[in-house]
Amino acid sequence: MSPTPAADARLSINQATAQTTAAETFLEACAAGGVRAVAPWRHQYVGGQARTMRRALDQHGLRASSLCRGGFFTGTRPADEAARDNRAAVEEAAELGAPILVLVCGPVTPAGPAVAVDAIRRGIEELLPHAVEHDVTLAVEPFHPMLAAERSAIVTLDQAISLVDAFDHPRLGVAVDTYHVWWDPDILNAIDRSRHRTVAVHVADWLVPTTDLLAGRGLPGDGIVDLSQLLRTLEETGYDGDVEVEVMNPIVWSTPVDEVVADVRTRMRTLLPVQAPG
Repeated sequence: MSPTPAADARLSINQATAQTTAAETFLEACAAGGVRAVAPWRHQYVGGQARTMRRALDQHGLRASSLCRGGFFTGTRPADEAARDNRAAVEEAAELGAPILVLVCGPVTPAGPAVAVDAIRRGIEELLPHAVEHDVTLAVEPFHPMLAAERSAIVTLDQAISLVDAFDHPRLGVAVDTYHVWWDPDILNAIDRSRHRTVAVHVADWLVPTTDLLAGRGLPGDGIVDLSQLLRTLEETGYDGDVEVEVMNPIVWSTPVDEVVADVRTRMRTLLPVQAPG
């Protein structure tokens, strides 16, 4: 597929792809490299605050495609602390102008997967009115099953869709991360089922071997995932929003950030559907 302005318009780079780079430097590199959107992480704001991060985004002509992260509803921290933090995450997303707050829902605990999923459902139910009030959409992100005990009890896209469908609310959708869902033999049907529910897309490749479960991700094209098929299927089922490259890998982090931005932009021009964000 030839390079197109529309493909560039859909590209966002997640701040985790430059995790060891100062936030201001990351934003400068994205703006200079022709990337129009970024996905901030809450612990990496310019000046440590959403307000100063928003000013920096505006100064560089950038927008926030989403904010990472909220969630952890399953009892890994006191319930009142989780509730306060998640409300703050919604407010920060609104401050940044980020339309999406991505939820890492929380791991399976000794009580078991079913109890964890019930806790996630209750947490979303409690948080959703606050998201509505601030015009922020919550995105349930399923994680690879290898991270069920550390990050999320939601481990398939089908599971995430069922959770979201139970609410049937316009401010709640799913985030599809290729690194977490590519392995599912029914993933294309799940993507089809997710039409009108997918509100965010993250892209990373699966390296062989994978040397670190969380931070062993590959740049698009360096692994075994058929990213073209996944992104094409997402477009065919109606997704026309931003596509965030989220590659957690120390080798990528040690590469000069301007080189990473240029490399990501080149790689994604060959992968992104041509449709401009809707």
